[in-house]
Amino acid sequence: MNELVSVIVPVYKTEKYLNYCINSIVSQTYNNLEIILIDDGSPDRCPAICDLWKEKDERIKVFHQVNAGGGQARNLALDKSKGKFVIFVDSDDWLEVDCIEKCLKLINEYHLDFLQFGLKRVDDNGRVLSADGKETAVLSAEEYIRTGKIGICVGGGIFKADIIQAANLRFDTDLKLGEDQLFVYRYISKCKYCNRINNLFYNYRANAESACTISNPQECIKSIKAFQKFELRRIFEPYIQRSILRYFLYPIIRSGILTVRQIYILIQTEKFEMLVPNRKIEKIFLNLYKCSKYAGIFFLRYTLS
Repeated sequence: MNELVSVIVPVYKTEKYLNYCINSIVSQTYNNLEIILIDDGSPDRCPAICDLWKEKDERIKVFHQVNAGGGQARNLALDKSKGKFVIFVDSDDWLEVDCIEKCLKLINEYHLDFLQFGLKRVDDNGRVLSADGKETAVLSAEEYIRTGKIGICVGGGIFKADIIQAANLRFDTDLKLGEDQLFVYRYISKCKYCNRINNLFYNYRANAESACTISNPQECIKSIKAFQKFELRRIFEPYIQRSILRYFLYPIIRSGILTVRQIYILIQTEKFEMLVPNRKIEKIFLNLYKCSKYAGIFFLRYTLS
């Protein structure tokens, strides 16, 4: 077991955390890595930090681009990567030191096309805010989809490069929210055997400046539309409905940018169909038409529980 693994890290405005992230990768118990750092036009010290690490470790490759978003940064890295396997890490997150070694052992033992692992959500003080340690048996892709246990974060798994390249899979650069989920779904649709283990190998930092925490109504609407038109929507429908509610509508209501009433009007105006076939959920929205954002939060928490 000595296959080259490409570790892809898009870098933008994370100078406070970047060294910790990179150190968690270079310190892996598995050594045969190419570590691809894509500086996405970061305006802080990140570009210099990347270049310094390149000088310290010959496994590190650094590319600088004009700011174009995390999706474009990952796509550039995929074009440059040479590994048999690919793993994605955001530049404010980090991996447990034995993550890659243990995952590759399982991939080779069970001939897996996709292995996902658990993650922890951690604050700056090291406190674990939540943990997602779901697990499955080794399953066909069809069986894996039906489990309801797919991890939607691109950072929580190891991908095979030949599957990515054969299907020409890339991230949707028009989206700032949900592009990683769509990449994961498209990838799984090309797999034969998948598995999820409960090891909490990925540490997701609860960083208030992270792109995934931005409650931008227009970006959320753009993502909802993309999910509606997703070519594999029928296969992944339960996941898609849940994601639209939890990751796009709930953050808007919670932030107070839009009320439940405004969101309901938006649903009707844009002719969103993300609640099909769960029309009963839309009826509940109608009943909450005149409610405050707090009632909306209660509703979505109840719906997603």
